[in-house]
Amino acid sequence: MKKKIVGFLVLLLAGIFLFPALFTVFRSFTQGGGVFGMEGAGGLSLAGYYDILVEEAWYLRGFWNSVLYAGVITVLNLAVCLPAAYAFREADFRGKGALYFFYIVLMMMPLQVTMLPNYIGLRDMHLLDTRPALILPGIFTPFGVFLMAQYMGGLDRSVLEAARLETRSVFKILCHIALPQVKTCAAALFLFTFAENWNLVEQPQILLKSEQKQPLSVLLAVRGGGMASLFAGCVLFMVPVVILYLYFHESLEEGLGNLKL
Repeated sequence: MKKKIVGFLVLLLAGIFLFPALFTVFRSFTQGGGVFGMEGAGGLSLAGYYDILVEEAWYLRGFWNSVLYAGVITVLNLAVCLPAAYAFREADFRGKGALYFFYIVLMMMPLQVTMLPNYIGLRDMHLLDTRPALILPGIFTPFGVFLMAQYMGGLDRSVLEAARLETRSVFKILCHIALPQVKTCAAALFLFTFAENWNLVEQPQILLKSEQKQPLSVLLAVRGGGMASLFAGCVLFMVPVVILYLYFHESLEEGLGNLKL
């Protein structure tokens, strides 16, 4: 009986979380006006998708802007996080503990706290209203370093010691010994980072003034259009993250399951 109650509650919560997404998909195929598509409903239609992909030029421009920002930030963030996390685990230098604690504190700070120094720094470098203004701050976020450093606590020490007997190259040890052992966590971090930067809203609104450079997450909120086309745009906006989740979900479960906290 207890298992049935728990199962029912899980299904209920899952339904509550899934309802907005399912409703968005359903509403994108209706022609009726209003949020619920009941006023003047004309049945199922692909008109919303046609309008958003053909008639609205801003949608595809914003979509590819989002792909650029999320893709570049994610790849470069991983390139920074992996060696930084390995250094925190394997290097021995004065102040390492204090620096790692600072990383944790910085990770816990809300976005609004770090936005002002980022804005001032980008302004002084004359990078405001440029694509690097959105990309550079995202590359050096502390969450990825913390996640990878915690996961690297479970590295096979015997293999690392054997590798040090064969070579003095830290780069070779990182690439050929450490990286294969943390690839599941790296895949999970790739998914987290991409999803976070795919949904940027506040940063581009503050750092970018030109609409031509805005990501789709902002344009969907500020541009008008019919309800059907707006819902169709939201459905297409969800597709890249859903595809990545379906591709990386096993690595995500394995990486988080083996995380050493």
